[in-house]
Order: sequence, then C-alpha cells, then structure tokens
Amino acid sequence: MVAHAGVRSRILGTDLAAHVARVASFGPEEPALLDGYRPNAPVITFEREMTLHVGDHTFRMVGMPGHTPYQAAVIVEEEGVAFTSDNIFCKVHTWLQEADPTRWLETLGALGRIREDTFVPGHGPVCGKDYLAEQRAFIEEWVDYVRRGVDRGLSRDEAVATLTAMTDRYPMDVEQEGMAPMVMKLNVANLHDYVTGSGIHRRS
Repeated sequence: MVAHAGVRSRILGTDLAAHVARVASFGPEEPALLDGYRPNAPVITFEREMTLHVGDHTFRMVGMPGHTPYQAAVIVEEEGVAFTSDNIFCKVHTWLQEADPTRWLETLGALGRIREDTFVPGHGPVCGKDYLAEQRAFIEEWVDYVRRGVDRGLSRDEAVATLTAMTDRYPMDVEQEGMAPMVMKLNVANLHDYVTGSGIHRRS
C-alpha cells in the first residue's frame, strides 16, 4: 500500500481500541463490520509527490492537505483523470471534522491548475473542474456560518448545541443517511477551533 507518510504515522500512533469504539458509534451496523479489524499501514510513503510507472500508465501522487492533513490526489496522466480523495464531495454533504479550510482552499486552487479535468471525488459522482467553485463556496459558507456564531460569543459547546442549519444543503452520501446531526456537530466543533485558533488549529 502507498500513502502519504503522515498516514503511516497516524495509523501506527492510533489507539486501536479507542478508534474502533468511536467508529462503532456511527451506526447500528458498524460494530459487526469492525469485528476483528486491524489497520494496514502503508509500506511505501511519500511527503510531497511520488510517481509510479506501471505498464503504459503514469500515476502521480501529490500531497494535497485540506480535508485532513494527509490527503493526496492520484493523477493518472494518460487518462486525464485525478482521484481527489475527500477534498471533493460532489453534490453530497461535506465533512469538515478535522479540516483546515485555508489549506483546503489552496488545494482546490491547485486542482484547478492541473492539466487533468476529470475528477473522481472521495464522495459523490464524477465531476470536472467546474465543480471546484461550488466546493470552495460551501467550505467558505461553513466557515462564515460558524464565525458568525463565534462573533455572537458562542462557546464551543454552545456552538455545537445550537448551530444546526447547514446539513440541509446537500444530501448525505450513500450509506451515510441519518448521520447528518453527528456530522453537523463534528463540523461545528472543528470550525469553532479553526476560527478561534484553538484545538488542532492552535497558533504557536
């Protein structure tokens, strides 16, 4: 398995029991799916970019943080296709539970500059560069929504409890039905940290 070096570090540093318990809380079917789960850490890693030549195809893996710190895109040059991972949620609700919106918007700009114009997103249908503006606008709208709550003096807990209006814009992705309230809380908690410079967004 090939992935960003941060993915390997994160897998190896994760408390497996706590991780399984957290994911098992996502829905009634999750515990059975996690029975016997063991993570598979990547054996080949890269930091910024790596290219694999396989037969007649060139696979270029590029670190593109945003949705999470170690997101990457896989670009198949001969096909004109880029697999964007979760930096694009096409026409389905976007998870921002540990996003860095500043870096995410930079990544969307980088995706707009590559030659390839067919995108396979992490969630939702295949799309093209024309969707980047919509994805950008939704991230910005999310940040503005939470910032207005911070400006009204809402604490993190108050924001999580009262800011509930953003999950009706897009449907949840397939097999995520019913998860909108949880996603709303996760997104608000992270973006409150982002706006206030706390949590994982603490400024040194």
